[in-house]
Amino acid sequence: MKSHQAEQAAMPTNGYIRPKRLAELLGVSEATIWRKAKNGTIPRPIKLSERVTVFDAVEINAWLKSRREAA
Repeated sequence: MKSHQAEQAAMPTNGYIRPKRLAELLGVSEATIWRKAKNGTIPRPIKLSERVTVFDAVEINAWLKSRREAA
């Protein structure tokens, strides 16, 4: 894998992640992301504006770490 591709495939450690990108990184559909957000399985999204919703990368990484530790 080229370094640019590896950089794009890595989970961001700070900032925001759009739902579509989060779905790609986790290997699930965008509908799954929204379902998990609605039922509280993943951290709640943040509404930046009327048409922009994101997830906090720090919260997502903490959630992933807790899932790894539980497994």
